Amino acid sequence: MSPQDPDVLYATIPAVGEDGGFFRSANRGESWVKTNDYVPVDPQYYQEIFPDPHLFDRVYVMDVWIQVSDDGGKSFRSLNSRFKHVDNHAMVFDPADPEYLMVGSDGGIYESWDRGETWKFVDNLPIAQFYRVGLDNSKPFYFVYGGTQDNDTQGGPSRTTNIHGIRNSDWFITVGGDGYQTRVDPDNPDILYSMWQYGGLVRYDRVSGEMIDIQPQEEPGEAAHRWNWDSPIIISPHNPARLYYACQRLYRSDDRGNKWTAVSPDLSRQIDLNTLPVFGKIQSIDAVAKNMSTSNYGNIVSLTESPIVEGLIYVGTDDGLIQVTEDGGDNWRAIDQVSGVPKMTYVSRLEASVHDADTVYATFNNKKQADFKPYVFISRDRGQTWSSITGDLPDREIVYSLMQDHVKPELLFVGTEFGLYFTVDEGKQWIRLKGGLPTIQVRDIDIQREENDIALGTFGRGFYILDDYTSLREVSEAALEQEAILFPAKDALRYVEMSSRVVNRGETFYTAKNPPFGATFTYYLKDGYKTLEGQRIEAEKKAIKAGEEPKI
Repeated sequence: MSPQDPDVLYATIPAVGEDGGFFRSANRGESWVKTNDYVPVDPQYYQEIFPDPHLFDRVYVMDVWIQVSDDGGKSFRSLNSRFKHVDNHAMVFDPADPEYLMVGSDGGIYESWDRGETWKFVDNLPIAQFYRVGLDNSKPFYFVYGGTQDNDTQGGPSRTTNIHGIRNSDWFITVGGDGYQTRVDPDNPDILYSMWQYGGLVRYDRVSGEMIDIQPQEEPGEAAHRWNWDSPIIISPHNPARLYYACQRLYRSDDRGNKWTAVSPDLSRQIDLNTLPVFGKIQSIDAVAKNMSTSNYGNIVSLTESPIVEGLIYVGTDDGLIQVTEDGGDNWRAIDQVSGVPKMTYVSRLEASVHDADTVYATFNNKKQADFKPYVFISRDRGQTWSSITGDLPDREIVYSLMQDHVKPELLFVGTEFGLYFTVDEGKQWIRLKGGLPTIQVRDIDIQREENDIALGTFGRGFYILDDYTSLREVSEAALEQEAILFPAKDALRYVEMSSRVVNRGETFYTAKNPPFGATFTYYLKDGYKTLEGQRIEAEKKAIKAGEEPKI
């Protein structure tokens, strides 16, 4: 709606041919005039219209490159995007400054004081969308890796020797594109396997900078690979040179990705996406945006190998199958449906137990069917039968990820739509972990076992690390009845922190906090504690209430 004239409306219609384009109404929608054939490149992703409050009929349309019209949509031009990220979603104006624009894009927030001729990037906001998180075994500080929405796959230190913390300049890119999982060689933290959308895969050497494309390719005559937007990859816990990587079939490499062998047939249901109903019926191939921006369907989305039994591998698909092999891929058996989970529900996570050869955990995500329930399950017989351990997780906590503690088998963590939960009794009761963690979608979880740290990849607020969670292993009803508990202290690192003059660069210079320097003690007090000041104030209140003079 025009800010100057509420009778004037603007619309983008992403239809094919003559029905699509940019439209304008001068009578509150009673009639419309098509002013231009322009339709945004990816209308399911961006096409919002922002009329300028300072000049009538100047309109901005969000697109890969911002489009602007000065004549109500009759003509469009691209706004300057030099030194600015593409894929724009939101725009606000300054009521007092007609030259000012603020834009939200896949790259973050940008400001302009000359209507887009030049841009200033706001680089002190921790608002990255991470699909995945991965950790390595670097010394003395391990590194954190993850794939961002349209801002590459990146890595950075979990701690620095700099007294000011972790700076943006401490981070580096391992591969471009929309980033996803990074797996790091457990014996050589300089060798990384990094991904981008739809199955792109490279082996990256941090020392030399060498980047080699190692994506498996189809054999002659084979059906095209159907890679998921976020395809799963693991390094075998039994051989650091062995990789498993999945599209609709599972591939194995025993030489760090130089050569690949398919170890499965197509493990999906092999359903043609066009045969599934949309809005209650099968849509015509000519329906609006029928196959525009549609992801591949019928592929593997979760993958795990037992760390106890070599070759015991579980895969989960986006069309609701769990497939199991106990011999490295020679033979497969399918679990068509887990009782208690709607059929064809996306298998969001599979995690083989690190304690028991026969146990595997599974989570499911059915939000595409407007079902927002959490689904967390366990099998103690290699997937033949399943039991729910969803327990008392809240109804709308869609579960994306799960990890099992490597010391206490019953201690599990799940990442959900709104945060992180843990259980000390394998799912009978779940407790939300807060401690400064915002209400945010936790897409992925990883554990640094030597440090006993848990790292989260959140979809909107960057990475979070909970340092030394070992105290959670001691949580029980009996323990919490004690007056006080002092948990075992972690060995402290001895080094001299480095200072620099970055402290003089103002409030816009962003640094993430390092873990506390020195020895850290974790304790529990049943009834809390009160300082001497708090005790004095409480005594004064009681005295005043009793009509007595407070003792000073």
